[in-house]
Amino acid sequence: MISNGTETEYSGVCNAICSSISEPVCVFAVKRSDTAHTFVVKNNNTIHSKQTGVDIANGSGQPLDDLLDADAAAALRHPLEDCLDHAEPVERTETISWPAATVSWETTYTPVVQDGTVERIVATSQEVPNSPSPDSQQPNQEVTQLTERLKLAVEGAGIGVWDWDMTTDQVEYNEQWASMLGYTLDDIEPHLSAWESRTHPDDAERIKTALENHEQQATEYYDTEHRMKTASGDWKWIRDIGTIVERDADDDPIRAVGIHIDIDQQKTAQQGLEAEREMFKQGPAVVFRWDDDAGWPIKYVSENVKDTFGYTPAELQSTAFVSLVHDEDVQQVREAFSRERKTDQELVTLDPYRIRDADGNTRWVKEYTNTAPDNPEDTSLVGYLIDITEQKENQRELEAREQKYRNLFEHNRDALMLMDREGYLDCNEQTLELFGIDSVEEFVTHAPGELSPTTQPDGRPSQEAASDWIDTAFESGEAVFEWVHQRADGTEFPAEVKLTRFEYNDRSAVHALVRDITERKQRARSLEISEAKYRSLFEDSRDALMLLDRDGFFDCNEQALELFDIESVEAFTEYTPWELAPQSQPDGRDSKAIALEHIEKAFNEGTAFFEWIHQRGDGTEFAAEVKLSRFEHQGEPAVHAIVRDISARKEREQQLKQFQKAVEQTGHAVYMTETDGNIEYINPAFESITGYNKAEAIGRKPSILKSGEHSDDYYDELWETILAGDQWEAEVIDERANGEEVVLNQTVSPLTDEEGTPEKFVAVANDITQRKSYERQLEEQRDNLDILNQVLRHDIRNDLQLILAYTEMVADAIDHEEAETHLQTVYENAEHAVDLTTVAREMAAVMLSAEQELEPISIRSVVRSEIEQIREAYPDANIISASEIQQVSVRANKMLGSVFRNLLKNAVQHNDKPVPTVAVSSDTADGSIRIRVADNGPGISDAAKEDIFGKGEKGLDSEGTGIGLYLVKSLVDSYGGDVWIEDRNEGGIVDAETPTAAPSEGAVFVVELPTVQRE
Repeated sequence: MISNGTETEYSGVCNAICSSISEPVCVFAVKRSDTAHTFVVKNNNTIHSKQTGVDIANGSGQPLDDLLDADAAAALRHPLEDCLDHAEPVERTETISWPAATVSWETTYTPVVQDGTVERIVATSQEVPNSPSPDSQQPNQEVTQLTERLKLAVEGAGIGVWDWDMTTDQVEYNEQWASMLGYTLDDIEPHLSAWESRTHPDDAERIKTALENHEQQATEYYDTEHRMKTASGDWKWIRDIGTIVERDADDDPIRAVGIHIDIDQQKTAQQGLEAEREMFKQGPAVVFRWDDDAGWPIKYVSENVKDTFGYTPAELQSTAFVSLVHDEDVQQVREAFSRERKTDQELVTLDPYRIRDADGNTRWVKEYTNTAPDNPEDTSLVGYLIDITEQKENQRELEAREQKYRNLFEHNRDALMLMDREGYLDCNEQTLELFGIDSVEEFVTHAPGELSPTTQPDGRPSQEAASDWIDTAFESGEAVFEWVHQRADGTEFPAEVKLTRFEYNDRSAVHALVRDITERKQRARSLEISEAKYRSLFEDSRDALMLLDRDGFFDCNEQALELFDIESVEAFTEYTPWELAPQSQPDGRDSKAIALEHIEKAFNEGTAFFEWIHQRGDGTEFAAEVKLSRFEHQGEPAVHAIVRDISARKEREQQLKQFQKAVEQTGHAVYMTETDGNIEYINPAFESITGYNKAEAIGRKPSILKSGEHSDDYYDELWETILAGDQWEAEVIDERANGEEVVLNQTVSPLTDEEGTPEKFVAVANDITQRKSYERQLEEQRDNLDILNQVLRHDIRNDLQLILAYTEMVADAIDHEEAETHLQTVYENAEHAVDLTTVAREMAAVMLSAEQELEPISIRSVVRSEIEQIREAYPDANIISASEIQQVSVRANKMLGSVFRNLLKNAVQHNDKPVPTVAVSSDTADGSIRIRVADNGPGISDAAKEDIFGKGEKGLDSEGTGIGLYLVKSLVDSYGGDVWIEDRNEGGIVDAETPTAAPSEGAVFVVELPTVQRE
């Protein structure tokens, strides 16, 4: 039964429903007793109340017998009894005398069943139509005459008429409807498709919207203008007006009628006018009149040409218009104008082209020229040039944006496609690959629902579901959902789909993004499987596993009971985590406090990993590795604990630490590799000796140390030896990380398994670079001493022979003046011999010097001293200090002065000018000082520059070489510096001190030495 509260609510709902129905409705309640049942009128709507005179206030109800007389009540009770007995609708045609009137109705009695019992009966009535009386025949005749007259009017006006059965899509067209499109009525199929197939596709959306608005009664008429294809294939503008004349009981339309009116001429004229208006909206329009002759001489141009193109009308008068056209567009304009003139169009419209304005700038124009002269005797042409430069630039910018979008569209890693309500419009390459379709053209032939199985996993038909999602995207702007797609080969895959509405070519379209989520689904499935396996892993794990929440343990596996020596899970859960540990941990902290910290960290951060000292039930302790991981248990946070006994590992680690300490502290480089050569360990000595740190060396092969000094055979023999399980020992020349060579005395030993198969290799290397360097130094010193010996034996001997020769000449000389000349020559050569012995002594000192003898020396004082000495020795030479020598120190020894003494003497002695000029300058940069010695001598050829510092490659007596320059090179090298020769540039201080007639020759010796801080 219905409760009082429910009764009131039901009454309100019933009143609301009844009041919205335009036909008489009455609701009867069924009152039951042990012996019989009665019917009570509970509700009726306004129409029912007006026609019957029955007014039920607030749903209080009146028994049927109280409202009607006995006969009327009995007549009404029969259909109510039938409906109650059969619990299904009953239809009756009846005449009932109600208090206000007697009515004839066709009534449907519908039972309202609750919990298997008929609680109410709803009666919905319609009046029974009467047969026309004889008096009505005259009006019918008038209607017939009016219909005939209307038909004649329609035919006379050429109006097409259509009558559409909206339930079957059958349409009745008249002859004018067909002839308007160039057909006979026999050519037209009496179906909606005859109209749909001939409407222009660009107008379809507008037609659909107008029709939907009228169907939803938002507009009084369906009224739209659209194009239809004629029998000749042309498009004709039609005004289509119609109305729905019949709806069913659910207010759904079932019949519509309408007319077609030919508005093609009107529309064409309107579009022409709009085109002309639009022409002047594109930009400033300049009017031209030109002769229809070669080059199109300009006869007239409007005044606004100055504002638009910068010319005055006078400047353009009689000017050939073609001269204004951009050179690259002249041919295009000629051909286009010639082609357009051959058509019947009076208004010639050319594609945009470029002209030059008065400032020489390029302007884009659109030309509209009337080829029909106003005066037959005047053959000149009148036209408009519209400046569309700004429009063209905007168009280029738009094209660039469209190209950018196309690039994003084409190169997106997801499948992208475009669609409207009719189907797909486009797709990218990823879409073709995803669905296994060869081309875009083939793809767009598929409907969205076709690239799917027949039904989706929820059982819905794919076509229906796809249509619903697309409608959602068009209506709300977006739709995101999961979908099962089907490739061309029939294979299926799950996808995540996002539909987004956007404007495409001035109409609504949808951008679809489809992402294959097969892997994601597989991961989800794998997670389900892993959860199913969790319990078996929990029980079968070799580690101790336990579960706890904030109240303590609530489960553990068998391994936990065995590890802690506890009999049962129930007994285990009686312990708190800190009760399975000694009072304190090795660091002295309280076990309970630390345990609570770790548990809290796991709850807050998700995991906690630490080492711990546990205690068994018998009191024995053991070291353990513990990992806590948070998870959800029955909707609440809990922690999964893994405890692993690491006592044996700890003992091995202690032994390993002792061994590692010994390896870390040794001065020999030690490294260990896998059998494939990948380095997995290096000690600190390896880092210091090779320059490679752990991050740079580990994971790489020892070949990073290769210097290129050894052949492949050398390394093949090494690997053959150690792979055979034998030890390798040899000296090897490797290369440090900074590129320097390092010599190692290296032993490589294999670490083998029980069967003697190498598992790893250990190399121990002793750095013997210094020893090898010392050995090489001794060898070089021996070579240098040989050179010094050669100098003493060769040069000095020659000079002494000259002395003897000139002495004999003095003895034989008769003239005293000549004797003085010869004596002077003897003196000079003797002096040269002294210089050579000096250089030889210095050279020997360099050969025997060692790096540790170098110290910081002020370079300014050394250079100044040498300049003064050269000035004294060569008073006729011009020695210039071109700039102040920088006050810095370099790492050198007492031989530093020999460097600059030899360079200065070389600049004077090998100078072929009457007045040798030498300029000394300096500059500092990047931690170095450069001393330049420039002269005005004959200069040095490029070929000689390469060998001038050599130690006799061309012979010690060859032109342009000398032992002094070799000494310079040797000393500079020993100081960590460099020396080279440059050509002298004109305009320097040497030129300023040289006569203007002298050629600009000479050389510049540059010495570069690293600077240091004096201690």
